Amino acid sequence: MMRVLVVAANSAFFAVPMSSVHQVLRHPLVTRVPLSPSGLLGVVNVRGEIVPFLDTGVLTGTGALSAPPFAVLVSGEKEMVALAADELPIAADFDEPVGPGTQPGELGVYSSGGRLVVLVDTEELVKNRLDLKRAS
Repeated sequence: MMRVLVVAANSAFFAVPMSSVHQVLRHPLVTRVPLSPSGLLGVVNVRGEIVPFLDTGVLTGTGALSAPPFAVLVSGEKEMVALAADELPIAADFDEPVGPGTQPGELGVYSSGGRLVVLVDTEELVKNRLDLKRAS
């Protein structure tokens, strides 16, 4: 059994392993970055650390989010990022997947609370869907 945090983006649901989640921010103060790619909503200051605030809809291919009220701070091997969420993320437990992921960064599809949830690898999604070189 794996503990995850389920994040909503454009009526679709995605999950990240709870072990990678630091906290959830409500109405994060976002600083826009000029000339940034569409998947980068801006940056947020978390206790003095500047963290990229990523559009989960763009990363997952469900479409851009407008003014997401939540940010989920997730750490990978290299850095921390904030994922945008339409609704307050909820914890869930996953057993066996009901299907495989179909895109790079998708680790599997699970059934949770009567809906299908895609477990994602945040670093892989960023690598495959977001060109951060342009913003630097």
